[in-house]
Amino acid sequence: MPTYTATRPLDGDADEYFDYIADPENLPAYFPRMTEAHELPDGKVETTAHVDADQDGTDETVTSEAEFDVDRAAREVTWSAPGPHDYHGSLKLTDDGVELTIHTTSEFPGMQEALDGSLAAIAENLQKKA
Repeated sequence: MPTYTATRPLDGDADEYFDYIADPENLPAYFPRMTEAHELPDGKVETTAHVDADQDGTDETVTSEAEFDVDRAAREVTWSAPGPHDYHGSLKLTDDGVELTIHTTSEFPGMQEALDGSLAAIAENLQKKA
């Protein structure tokens, strides 16, 4: 099972930044292939993304539900989505920065670059809020 991890330093108050990270409506602002994210009444999140989910070389629009758990004490958000790739991950804020980890059953070309890009977008968006 491949694990992809990216880290990035952040300047500012991690507790204040966590509110942004913990709001699922903000997911499309830092996951570039995600076009929509909405919290459902049962605490899950429905997401829509434009990805090559079936790995046939063509991107398609995919909508799915995911568990989305917020641990304010640890300043960590974890998620998991059912399906053949056992996709799950976490986004954690520390006093030094932010760490993004993705686990899946398959290798996905460009995944590491996507994680780095997501952290760059988070840093940019948080600096705008500061």
